Amino acid sequence: MLKKTLAIFILLISCSAHAYDIKAYCKSVSDAVDGSYVIERECRLQESQAKDMLDSMVIPPRVRKYCNSISVAVGGSYQIEAECINQELQAKNDM
Repeated sequence: MLKKTLAIFILLISCSAHAYDIKAYCKSVSDAVDGSYVIERECRLQESQAKDMLDSMVIPPRVRKYCNSISVAVGGSYQIEAECINQELQAKNDM
């Protein structure tokens, strides 16, 4: 029973969205355009929405792993990861 519970727990952890630092990421986006507060605020809002969407999705591990690597490469963005996942799932369905 303990092995089964542990396996389910590990599966749930691997399927959840990775923890990115929304404030730090959006600050870096804002800083890239000379420190716009509007850009930072909207980035935070969109990142939070993308995180919530990802948390509610069931994503194949292969897609999750690939899209996480893309997101990490740009600084850890839920928006980038969500768009990557949507495109990967569409490509998978088209095949």
